[in-house]
Amino acid sequence: MQFYSVDKDESPSALGHYLQGIQHFGITTPDLKKSLTFYIDILGGRLAVGGDGFYGVELHNLLFQQDELKAKQNDISAEDGGIPDLRDGTKDALDVRFVQFGNTTLELLHFRQATQDQWAPNVYKAISTSVGFANVSHLSFFLRSDVDVNEFALKLEQESHKRGLNEVKVHRKQQADPGSSNSEDFAIDKFPDSFDGWCLIYVKGPNGEQLEFNQVRSVCKDNFMEAQQQYNRLNGTEYPWPQG
Repeated sequence: MQFYSVDKDESPSALGHYLQGIQHFGITTPDLKKSLTFYIDILGGRLAVGGDGFYGVELHNLLFQQDELKAKQNDISAEDGGIPDLRDGTKDALDVRFVQFGNTTLELLHFRQATQDQWAPNVYKAISTSVGFANVSHLSFFLRSDVDVNEFALKLEQESHKRGLNEVKVHRKQQADPGSSNSEDFAIDKFPDSFDGWCLIYVKGPNGEQLEFNQVRSVCKDNFMEAQQQYNRLNGTEYPWPQG
């Protein structure tokens, strides 16, 4: 096992000075209503912009042109390739919501049959959310450093289940003895070297999406802050480290 911390090389990147950081992370949701309940009512995000029923040839090609070409090359049908048809609005349509979380934004994408409304199921169900698959996304939330992570994990499950989102599950660090209730020990916080101070829980969201909730303290926090300061110097930005 090998560990890495801040790269001391101050050489400017090729294109970093064109950027302002990461604007959003996107998830394709099978159930838009569940996603909005979880990310807004429970986790406190704010709806920024959104719309229902998007379609058009330009949009279809923008999103799926390369996937269609690869599917044809490999003799895979559009259905097997998970490629909706947004060309003329008669088959499928796209609904979009951007949810603001202060330091970044979550984009929710929802593809459904054009004859149905935005609360219909996504046209293709996710086969797997395992991070072991290439290009499978996960979303990580930044917890305040003064939060008890195990207490937060328990409250997250309770609040979700209270609203009918019984699919929300926090991964237990270890299962309790057979016949007893699950362990309430969720957080993993013993990491060596440059990861000292890293603490996280893994969570399955309301539609099976992979989520993390992280705390960054001690040596790990120092490394992240140093990297952020270096980024600011090299790219002319002024991003602050979150308070709390």
